[in-house]
This record gives sequence, C-alpha cells and structure tokens, in this order.
Amino acid sequence: MSHKKHQFTSRTKARKRAADVVYEADQRGMGRNATALRDLLRERKVITAALTPLPDYSIQIIEGVADELYRIDRLIDSHARTGLDRIPAVDRAVLRVAVWEMLSNSEDVPPVIAIDEAISIVKSISTEESAGFVNAILDAIRRDIESPSWSRQSVQESEEAIDDELSADEMNELDDLLDEY
Repeated sequence: MSHKKHQFTSRTKARKRAADVVYEADQRGMGRNATALRDLLRERKVITAALTPLPDYSIQIIEGVADELYRIDRLIDSHARTGLDRIPAVDRAVLRVAVWEMLSNSEDVPPVIAIDEAISIVKSISTEESAGFVNAILDAIRRDIESPSWSRQSVQESEEAIDDELSADEMNELDDLLDEY
C-alpha cells in the first residue's frame, strides 16, 4: 500500500525541530533533566546546526516540555507497555512533544491533530512500526486526559460498548485501518 506523502507545514516543521532538541538532550544524557533541557534550548537559540533559527513555536514546545517533563514522562510511561526507557529515543522525543501539546496547548491544537502530526513526523524519521506504536500510546493518553477519572469505565466495559455499537462490517473496517499502522 502506498502512503500519500505528508506535506510538512511550518507548524509541523516547528514540532520536528522541537523534537530534534528534545532528542539531542536525551542523547546527551539530559533527557530527564528539565533544567538541562532549558540550558540546551538557550544554547540552540544561539548555535544551531540548522540553517535557520529555531521557530518561536519550537521554543514554546521545548519550554513547555521542560516545564511539564515529569508529568509527560509519567503519562508516557504509564501507557507504554515497554516502559519509557525502552522506547527508542527518537520516538520518545516525538511523544514528549505531542503529549505537551495535548496537555498544555489543546485549545490551539486539538489532541487528534497533535497525534496526527506526531505520526507524520515519526513516519519521516523513524521506523514504519513506530507510527503504530506512537499512535497507540498517544491515543491512550488522549483518552486518559479527556476522561475525568470519576467517569472512566473499565477497559473491558468500553470495548464491549464499542462492540455493541458497531456492526460487523464497521469492525472489519476498523481492523483493516489498525492493520495499516
């Protein structure tokens, strides 16, 4: 199956640049240190390997990730079956960017858009399998963020409700879509 090439908008490019800095911090052993991430951002504002300076939105994302790093990592870790440390660093950087957008910028960027953008970025810089993995984690986080804890159903009850509402054809169609990821 051929995938239509995603055209990167200036916002998508800003997200990718932010993920690059978050990834760089992780590779330098500073990935879990918000202060070190802020220090690297200050450095990247002055010295960057790219031909252009960091876009304002990239800076906003990196500052936001640094401010919310513990919460973001906790959410990713709780929804990744492998655990945060076993997620490839490039995927982890993209996840951090997308989770920040869902947590702190959802009025400007709806969560489904943040997920779609993260998948597009991961498809361009990581493995094909990573797209499905990132999608699953982000969608679980999105559901967690959007559902108040007092009104959550158990996973089994939710799946049964979905099964009851969808016809066999609709279920097959959903299964085919999931297989693509």
